[in-house]
Amino acid sequence: MFTAIHIPEFPVAARQCHLPEQRLPCVVVSGIAPHERVFARCERAGEQGIAHGMSRVQAEAGFSAAFHPRQPAEEEAAYARVQHLANRFSPRVEALASPDNEYARQLQPAVVLLLDRSGTGRLFGSIEQYGEALYSELRSAGFFAGVASAPNAEAALLLARSTRGIVCADRQSVRQHLARLHTSLLPCGGNALAVLSRWGIRTLGELAALPEAALVSRLGQAGRRLQLLARGEAEHLLQPEEEEFALSATTMLDAPLEVLESLLFVLSPMLETLIRQAVERAYALRALQLTLQLERGGEYNIAVRPASPTQSRDMLLKLLNLELQAHPPSAGIMRVTLDADPAQPQTAQRGLFQAQFPESDKLDLLLARLRSIAGEGNVGSPQLQNSHREDAFTVSAFQPRPAVTPAQGHLPSRLAVRRMRPPQAVRVTLCDDQPGQLVWQGARVIIASCAGPWHTSGSWWDGEAWDHDLWDVVTAEPAQALRLRQDHASSAWFVVGLYD
Repeated sequence: MFTAIHIPEFPVAARQCHLPEQRLPCVVVSGIAPHERVFARCERAGEQGIAHGMSRVQAEAGFSAAFHPRQPAEEEAAYARVQHLANRFSPRVEALASPDNEYARQLQPAVVLLLDRSGTGRLFGSIEQYGEALYSELRSAGFFAGVASAPNAEAALLLARSTRGIVCADRQSVRQHLARLHTSLLPCGGNALAVLSRWGIRTLGELAALPEAALVSRLGQAGRRLQLLARGEAEHLLQPEEEEFALSATTMLDAPLEVLESLLFVLSPMLETLIRQAVERAYALRALQLTLQLERGGEYNIAVRPASPTQSRDMLLKLLNLELQAHPPSAGIMRVTLDADPAQPQTAQRGLFQAQFPESDKLDLLLARLRSIAGEGNVGSPQLQNSHREDAFTVSAFQPRPAVTPAQGHLPSRLAVRRMRPPQAVRVTLCDDQPGQLVWQGARVIIASCAGPWHTSGSWWDGEAWDHDLWDVVTAEPAQALRLRQDHASSAWFVVGLYD
């Protein structure tokens, strides 16, 4: 079931909410004087003959009314009240015409909302009770609206445009309610209405009774769409507006705050409020941004980001504490602002015989303590660099990754290198410019075969240059495959790897 709300001449309704009862009809004009034109008018002004688009000079000369310039801010405030009221009756509301989209360029500036009332029966009762409660709330707020409920969204919109009260139609009566409506309520161009008028079609019931094949042959698919609207069978994809969810809290201080423990005392209730708002929407906190307005006029900003979204206040407060201890503010604090990024909480179900891992909050606290000791850029996950330099890597922020299940089936055997850190120094004797024997770990070893050298060098531009040759050798007794490195700068030899 769908419920539609239609508030005609919304600028006038917004103006009358701020004005006491007045005797003269209300007219809202837009434009720059003296070229102002009628933008909206109340029902009494329309009965006198004031039409949309009429110039103000013409309207003032022939009619008696109270003219008011258009106030967009006033319309936005009134629309916010209507939207808040609609959200109380349904979590899924689509705004088809509103001040935000300039009333969807309709013939008259009307607010049109479509509500999905699925699952609201236990809260509001039957569709009649639902419509009466919604209409009563709108009337109490000062808005005279048309409220219509129907099993079809387009049918509900048509019925709401045709009334200034309440209409409730079920699947058996929706076509009867639509049959009495005039074709001018259809959302179509004037050419189609002119064609229907020449055919003598005045109501939706007459349009619904036309042969479908003959109608399509004359008006095309647009005619079939109009007939589906008249029968209450047209489809409408509801596109509800998602309210932007922002988590932010601010506290103004009467005197400068200089003690870290006092700052944590202020942050604790703020963080608890943000977590409660996130939990109400089934969210967790992915990151926190702390902004401190300092006494000397500057700003202090820090951010903490746990390894996984969390709802633990104590863990987040401890992370902030460690970050503030590592980087304390330079002056007294006058204002505290805490912003949070919401995210879906991560849950993982482990197997009965799977090894236990440390909890994510304990891991975050451990990383924060290590950063305070070792430095900000010295704790994290190593990332290999695209370089020919051996062991070239950078340290990035630690982010846990899901476990990867190894591929099943036969895998070809490969030679693996066991790296030695640090490399072991050896003495090498050359034979025909190739390693012939070496002294390693106090023993003389004969080299049976060797391959190489492979020369590599780089980073001469940043002071961390390397220049060496690599050799792969196989010793005779004991039989081992080794990787040797000769540094050209020092002429030293090292064993850097052992082949398994």
